[in-house]
Amino acid sequence: MQKKEFPRHLNSLAGLYEFTEEIMKAHDLPDGVRFPAHLAMEELFVNMVHYNPTVTTGIEVGIDVADRVTVSLVDNGGVEFDVTAKRDVDVDSSLEERKPGGLGIHLIQNLVDSLEYQYQDGRGEVIFTKGSGNEDV
Repeated sequence: MQKKEFPRHLNSLAGLYEFTEEIMKAHDLPDGVRFPAHLAMEELFVNMVHYNPTVTTGIEVGIDVADRVTVSLVDNGGVEFDVTAKRDVDVDSSLEERKPGGLGIHLIQNLVDSLEYQYQDGRGEVIFTKGSGNEDV
């Protein structure tokens, strides 16, 4: 698994994209896999930044490509937040009627092939895989 630590800031998103896109393109992954993987990474990274504002350590991102892409995001010092837990998300109401929050995690849960979360002693790690996808993305 290739790993890189990114500063805990939204300005890191461009570097995160470049790091992972280079690896996925080198393995000739189709857009239908790369696009959802990037979307899930971005949503998870942004959540780690926004919901742990006092943490100063970077976020470690690891990526491995075999028959599918496996991505790991490690947040040292953050609060526990299990992204695998099911949430009640209203996807049928209009935007004006919905309560903010939860839609990004709901999207990730339905976008990736597998999603795991581990938390111990202030270290949270999210691991997801994506190997199937719509080639028309």
